[in-house]
Amino acid sequence: MAVKVMTPVKGEVNNITSFAFEAATTAKDGLQVTLPRATDEYVVVLVHNADTANAYDFTVKAPTKGSYAASDSDETVNVAAGAFAIFRFESARWANTDGTMLFVPANAAVKAVVLY
Repeated sequence: MAVKVMTPVKGEVNNITSFAFEAATTAKDGLQVTLPRATDEYVVVLVHNADTANAYDFTVKAPTKGSYAASDSDETVNVAAGAFAIFRFESARWANTDGTMLFVPANAAVKAVVLY
C-alpha cells in the first residue's frame, strides 16, 4: 500500500470547527502531513485509539531530511484503549526540510488529525 496523506484542519477564529480523525491505509505505511504555514505553537496532532480493548503505540518518526535541530530518534507513546493523546512539537525537531512529518500507528484503529 502507500502512505496516507493527511489534510490539516484549520480551526476558524471565534467559531467551532468540526474535524475527523484520519486512519492510515495500512498501519505500517503510516500517515504523512505537510505542515501548514503557521506558528508551531498553533499546530497540534491529536491521536485517538478507537479500539476499546487494546492499547497501541503511535510513533512520530524522526525526520530523514531534517534541519540542524532535527531529532535523531523517534517519539513513541502507548495510547490506552479508547484514549486520546496530543503531540505539540517544534517543526525544527520533527519536520523534514520540505515541511513533511510521518506518523506510524501500531494498528489501524489508532487515528490522528493535525489541527491549527
